[in-house]
Amino acid sequence: MKRLTTRLIALVLTVAMLAGFAALPASATSMKTGIGVVTASSLRLRAAASTDSEILATAYAGDCVVIIQEVNGWYLVNYNLQIGYMSKDYVEFNERKNVKLGYAMFDTTSNVRSGPDTASGIVAQAPKGETCFIIGFNCGWYKVSFNGQIGYVRSDLLTLLEEPYYNAGSRGNTYKESSKQTASSSSSSASSSSSASKSTGSTRSASSSSSASASSSSSSSSASSASSQGASSASTLGEQVVAYAKKYTGYRYVFGGASPSSGFDCSGLVYYVYRQLGYNVGRTSADQLYAGTQISRSNLKVGDIVLFERTYTTSARATHSGIYIGNGNFIHAANSRLGVIITNLDSEYYASRFLCGIRVG
Repeated sequence: MKRLTTRLIALVLTVAMLAGFAALPASATSMKTGIGVVTASSLRLRAAASTDSEILATAYAGDCVVIIQEVNGWYLVNYNLQIGYMSKDYVEFNERKNVKLGYAMFDTTSNVRSGPDTASGIVAQAPKGETCFIIGFNCGWYKVSFNGQIGYVRSDLLTLLEEPYYNAGSRGNTYKESSKQTASSSSSSASSSSSASKSTGSTRSASSSSSASASSSSSSSSASSASSQGASSASTLGEQVVAYAKKYTGYRYVFGGASPSSGFDCSGLVYYVYRQLGYNVGRTSADQLYAGTQISRSNLKVGDIVLFERTYTTSARATHSGIYIGNGNFIHAANSRLGVIITNLDSEYYASRFLCGIRVG
């Protein structure tokens, strides 16, 4: 009898411990199981797997969630950076899906692999605290863009930093595919340059498209002819570079992007523009530091590459780049919120981080 009582007590304690673990919120170190798509017109995110629990947020049809695990007919999910529960009946489960989840941070030094498994080759190694851009999910692994490389990272090694761009309930990002298409369509009559951007598969907002039109009214109907047109309207390499770069004002920022069709990151824009004019200046800001002659700020000329330091935590000396366009201004792919914009070098953030100019050619 004493032995039976002891076994019963041990069993009760084991069940209690397992229940306690199940009730714990999932952290960034949990392996994720899939991407969910909300199928209901609206769906509540709750604090517990019960319709009586606190409502944390409301998702809408088509919104994406990161599914952590299934719990008694509910999914434990990450929705817009909040951990909670959604009814399984109204969430479509996807083990594999191409989806932009935004930026994420490496929780520890991690390998970026060529495939979604540990047997795949290593294409890059990311230090703790570095960021990447999530573009998909595959069987527990995130598909990411990191330093110009596309690869896969285990989902327990990354912490999401942004609310997915596609989500109607997103608060932190203004870019969504639907608004992009609407803006592109509404701006098509504003100028011939906005029409040209659509023909190359590129996108921009209506206001940004108008800005790009004002700065470069001679845009051609394709990127391939833009280079020769820039050459005919500008006498020096620097003027050609600036004329070409301004065509992309308003284009969206995409980490790892280096083309009008995919979008640009900072060094990707510089790399692409110079590449169209026959110069290879390197794909990263760190590479572009050695693309030509270093120039002080007071000696900058139009078309010079401008480099900045300490824009994020890394051992690289140069961490951000753009193209000087004159009058103290430079054009650059700023971030996912602003896209490709023109900024003054005297702005507090960039003035304190200016590293040097680079003159190519």
